[in-house]
Amino acid sequence: MPHPPWLRTGPDPAPEIRTRRSWRGRVFATALSIFVQLPGLGFAFAGAWHHARGPVDVVSVGSVVLGIAAAALLLLPSRRAGVVAVAALAVPAIALAPGPPAAALAVAIAVARAVLGGAAIWAWCTLAGVGLAGIGWIVGQGGGAAGIRVLAVTVALCVVAAAASGASGRRERFRIAAREEASRRRSAAEEERLRIARELHDVLAHSLSQISVQAGVGLHLFDDDPESARQSLRSIRETSATALDEVRGVLGMLRQSDDSAKTSAPRRPEPTLHALPALLEETRRLGLSVEAHGDAATGAWTGDPPVSAATQTAAYRVVQESLTNVRRHAPGALVKVEVGVERDAVTLRVENGPPPTAAELGAAREERAPGRGILGMRERAAALGGTLEAGPTVAGGFVVTARLPIGPRGAATPREETT
Repeated sequence: MPHPPWLRTGPDPAPEIRTRRSWRGRVFATALSIFVQLPGLGFAFAGAWHHARGPVDVVSVGSVVLGIAAAALLLLPSRRAGVVAVAALAVPAIALAPGPPAAALAVAIAVARAVLGGAAIWAWCTLAGVGLAGIGWIVGQGGGAAGIRVLAVTVALCVVAAAASGASGRRERFRIAAREEASRRRSAAEEERLRIARELHDVLAHSLSQISVQAGVGLHLFDDDPESARQSLRSIRETSATALDEVRGVLGMLRQSDDSAKTSAPRRPEPTLHALPALLEETRRLGLSVEAHGDAATGAWTGDPPVSAATQTAAYRVVQESLTNVRRHAPGALVKVEVGVERDAVTLRVENGPPPTAAELGAAREERAPGRGILGMRERAAALGGTLEAGPTVAGGFVVTARLPIGPRGAATPREETT
């Protein structure tokens, strides 16, 4: 919506710039108001000259001088008391000065400044006082042009005040809209930052955990079984390459603008539910006992309506992070993974028992440190409108349960991706 420059809603300028602009505006308003009243002063003296150099009309000259003094008061920074003082000095000039009521310009500027500066009550009360002064003039003199001039100017000033009130309200709406837009942008940026942080956490935590386990196996078998050690190194190479690809994809979103993103090569596809069997098999190769139940065993996802891509990615990441936590905190424990697709949601359950030996349990407790994995899983579920619960079991293990909405009806089911 276009708006004039005086309604601009950009960032507030520095205090010294704001002060300089205010001073320039007051000087211009004062000079303009004085300039338009100078002819009235000339008319007052010219009247006396016209009447054979008779005495000067002191009332006319005095009223014009008061109007010029009212214009000079516009230099004051005050918007509240200033509008009252300017109007009080300008009323005699409006009523008695020869020619058009030029002193009304100073009052109009003072009223507009007061309304735009948040002192609308002062402006309207001042106009009410000017109107009462005009009525009193008419009653006191039994009529007369002076009171009528004051009342006519009061009506015009009310129109000015109403226009300034409308401009003030419009400016405030623009400011509110600008603040809301800035808040939305900050919220969107914060959500995007959290999403990228979750992606990086899931990718790095899972991949580095795998690399750590495989490196330990390789070191253990380096002398006794070199071929198995080589296999561990190959797995480390494949895992690190996959992790680097995913990290590059996440970081690529930060570097690309909207236009360049459309023309650039497609990024690595997000993981889906079809990749769960491969994830579970990979976890078994790292020495974790995993039992798959439900659709998690086959990866065959059928049903109506289909599951959205965002829900499939979130479900995959929840299972991935849960398995990573088991490797970190309960190595050697039996893990049961159950995934099911219902009519309106995807349900997940990842439960593990305690480590099989006391030594492993003690090691897990020693290395356990506060992390953000569960917090990230909860954020993923909440972003989709789902729920996630995580906590210890009576048997000493840990269980993660989640329920994720399948997404909007009619969403296409992503094609099966190979890993």
